[in-house]
Amino acid sequence: MQARPLSFLRLVVLAATAPVLAAAPAPDTAPPRLEVTVAVQREVTRVDVNGRSQVVLEPVKTANPGDILVYRLRATNVGLAPAREARIDDPIPAGTVLVPDSVGKNVHASLDGGKTWQAFPATVSRKRDDGQLERVPAPANAYTHLRWVLEQAVAPGGSAEVAFKVQVQ
Repeated sequence: MQARPLSFLRLVVLAATAPVLAAAPAPDTAPPRLEVTVAVQREVTRVDVNGRSQVVLEPVKTANPGDILVYRLRATNVGLAPAREARIDDPIPAGTVLVPDSVGKNVHASLDGGKTWQAFPATVSRKRDDGQLERVPAPANAYTHLRWVLEQAVAPGGSAEVAFKVQVQ
């Protein structure tokens, strides 16, 4: 088992403004613009002198199989208008598997490289012994992308943060 260098993947951030009915936006109205930064840390369990375990986060440059990595994505609105219904799309990094219970709310997931989306947790079809199809939870290794839809508008100069965990394979 070898350590793997971390590579940061590009994120897709989309910001939508509330629709304007029967009117085009004024030409002097500046749109929102979100910039996303990504921070990755490794979860490490430390045991103190009294034998108590505590999970801490530490910087990581390489990752070993079995490591749990925490990805934090911060979207900052550097535009001049609020970003409403903003979305943050992020691929699950290659060589890792999503830790499903680390995903927050208002998340959608893709199992096919971002072509289609469904509410998290995703489901897949499976044929039962009697030949009938049923929907079952998707296995953790089936997830390819996550999409957060931010509940609150991100004001100019404001930011929002989302996070998830993966396990290095």
